[in-house]
Amino acid sequence: MKFSFKCKVIINIETKENKYLLPILNFNKRAHSSEQLDNLSLSGEVLLQTLSSLKFINKIFGNHKHLANSILEYCQANPEKKTFHIIDLGCGGGDSIHYISKKLNQNNIKTSFLGIDGNPQSIAYATSKYKDHNTIKFKTDNILDEQFSIPKCDIVISSHFVYHFKSNDLPIFLKKAQQKGISHVILSELRRSKVAYILFKYSSYIMPISSLAKKDGLIAIQRAFTRSELDFILNESNTKKYSINKKPWFRTLTKIDL
Repeated sequence: MKFSFKCKVIINIETKENKYLLPILNFNKRAHSSEQLDNLSLSGEVLLQTLSSLKFINKIFGNHKHLANSILEYCQANPEKKTFHIIDLGCGGGDSIHYISKKLNQNNIKTSFLGIDGNPQSIAYATSKYKDHNTIKFKTDNILDEQFSIPKCDIVISSHFVYHFKSNDLPIFLKKAQQKGISHVILSELRRSKVAYILFKYSSYIMPISSLAKKDGLIAIQRAFTRSELDFILNESNTKKYSINKKPWFRTLTKIDL
């Protein structure tokens, strides 16, 4: 009887504490698990809550700010250009484009934007939300499809999306951009690390974000490139010049001249 009682107590403790334990994960290699947001038919309240959560995360962790400042820097360094056409790959609800548009407007930079996302409901939401902005347009297209063709533009930007590419697909994507005459690419991405995973896992309990955003966020960290992985890929690619800068909260900002 004594042995049975001890076993029962141990089982109960493990069950109660299980959600606070970290799974055994290998951060030396990229994970290839799918996120719920990868389901391009995701819709309804779940999608809207998640888009709102992503907007909050991008704002509080400085993604919008760093991306906008980087684009502004490039535009100001090329004053001969009258108008910059910018494409956002994996635009989601369009909040990044809106923030960047305001920032460039304030600095008298003329722009036009096209946001592309594979989820038609995300595009419908973004189109409706920013319908009064004449210089902002949205389009549904599956960026990961082999047949996807990048529209001609001056700058390609992306936030939290490039990790969807396999390592050998990123150089192919850059080559396609180069063939379209695109001169500059800016990638604002997560940086894979165990510390980032732990911090997000526990801080997400107190953040006003959806459960889907919490789960997908952890998967995204596991799928992200490290700085050294990005450096290796870009060094092997036929690019003129690139820089990879570490940003707060385990992010990288990569600027590529094609």
